[in-house]
Amino acid sequence: MLNTPSIISGFTDEVSDDLDVQIRALKELGWNHIDLRTVDGKNVSTLSDDEFARVHRKLEENGITIACFGSTVANWGREVNSDLERDLEELRTSIRHMQTADVRYIRIMSYKVSEPEPLGTPMEEQVISSIRKIAEIAEDSGIVCLHENCQTWGGQSHEHCLRLLEAVDSPALRLIYDTGNPVSMKDVSGNDPYYYQDSYLFYDRVKDFVDYIHIKDAVVENDEPRYVFPGEGGGRVREILKSVAEERPGLPISIEPHVAVVFHDPSVQASFQERWSSFIDYGKQAVRVAEEAGIVFSTD
Repeated sequence: MLNTPSIISGFTDEVSDDLDVQIRALKELGWNHIDLRTVDGKNVSTLSDDEFARVHRKLEENGITIACFGSTVANWGREVNSDLERDLEELRTSIRHMQTADVRYIRIMSYKVSEPEPLGTPMEEQVISSIRKIAEIAEDSGIVCLHENCQTWGGQSHEHCLRLLEAVDSPALRLIYDTGNPVSMKDVSGNDPYYYQDSYLFYDRVKDFVDYIHIKDAVVENDEPRYVFPGEGGGRVREILKSVAEERPGLPISIEPHVAVVFHDPSVQASFQERWSSFIDYGKQAVRVAEEAGIVFSTD
């Protein structure tokens, strides 16, 4: 198999909400792709057309391409019973922006789980119904929703993830695989007591549906994740990237460190210098680990 090169990208809002600073971080790393999530405190899915036009213009002027929209559609803070219309509105807004900037991918999730939700509970059909509606709009618009394995319904096990894909059955629903999320998440596909997921085994079960990789790593301390540099935790990052290099070369790869700040946890704070240096060092280590695993990065 040809060793197709991958792009390398990152969630630069972990450095700063300021787009100019995010661009500086990418230039420091020599990267020209961004996972666009937050600018000036607003998620990309909620930017007005004029606001997004200014963001897009600035990125273009600096030679930076948007690899993926980091939306909040169906995310870990949203209830499947009450937030669908909000999600559909944000999706439609995102689609306008994506078509303007020629972006193919948008990250989505599959709704808040407050307690374990094994397969077969009422939430399953509610999630499937909502994600099916989201995927239908995406398919009609020519974009692809990438479901991330995180603390939402579809991230509770590889079986949940596959059930969602099978039931929705749309070419507009594929997967982002986050290497670090399974480390601190319980597999609820079986019976209680539930045990922590194995990141490589989860990836191996769903890899045929993965179109994008998030590099993240973590360890569990007192039942809580502590995020660490890639290859230093339980995310089995090297093994997953080796599998990508051998079987799915060319998948886009992005870093979502969570080391200095955690996007969804405002209690985790750090100085600007800590955020900057952590992100830059993390990016460099991610590239080293990936290249050691056989990943070839695009130089375009």
